[in-house]
Amino acid sequence: CSKTCGRGVRRRELLCKSSAAAPDTLPESVCASTPRPEAQEVCVLGRCPKNNRLQWVTSSWSECSASCGLGVRKREMRCSEKAFQGKLITFPERRCRSIKKPNLDLEETCNRRACPARPVYSMAAGWYSSPWQQCTVTCGGGVQTRSVHCVQQGRPSSSCLLSQKPPGLRACNTNFCPAPEKREDPSCVDLFSWCQLVPQHGVCNHKFYGKQCCKSCTRKS
Repeated sequence: CSKTCGRGVRRRELLCKSSAAAPDTLPESVCASTPRPEAQEVCVLGRCPKNNRLQWVTSSWSECSASCGLGVRKREMRCSEKAFQGKLITFPERRCRSIKKPNLDLEETCNRRACPARPVYSMAAGWYSSPWQQCTVTCGGGVQTRSVHCVQQGRPSSSCLLSQKPPGLRACNTNFCPAPEKREDPSCVDLFSWCQLVPQHGVCNHKFYGKQCCKSCTRKS
């Protein structure tokens, strides 16, 4: 048995053989078709004598759960035995079931230094802005405006810092506007079928050709 007292374990070797008297050991796969016996079992040779060195030992308190204000600290109670040089060996709690457990609190509140007071920001003055107004133009660069007020406790105030005042004006729609489409003059027409040749030969500035072939010359320019 693995222990001289109390609950222990004893083991035995299992071998695969053709018969108990056979000297040769066979591979375990040969015996796979037969039930495998247990290789170990529990054994108790007798009750162990009472250990007078066992006792309930309380650990030191943990750190407070809060760095300031009200918190909680905890400690543990363990079944232990004093070994050489005052060292403690810890055992499962069932080993100390015959010893009365001390009625001590394992958790208590702890109150460290007072927490610093948080500033009440709602009491302080601050800048409040309205939404931006519509841009003055749709393209080419316009302006948007909004109202900015200093407010303290819901009332107008003059306590805000001017250096922190949000802008009340900003540029908007700074993209270029599209070029206006040229409207054709209804009186500007080609009077001859060969007018398309006039701009190709560069004679649109000629008084006669420019007037008679107005449409072709206008498109070319």
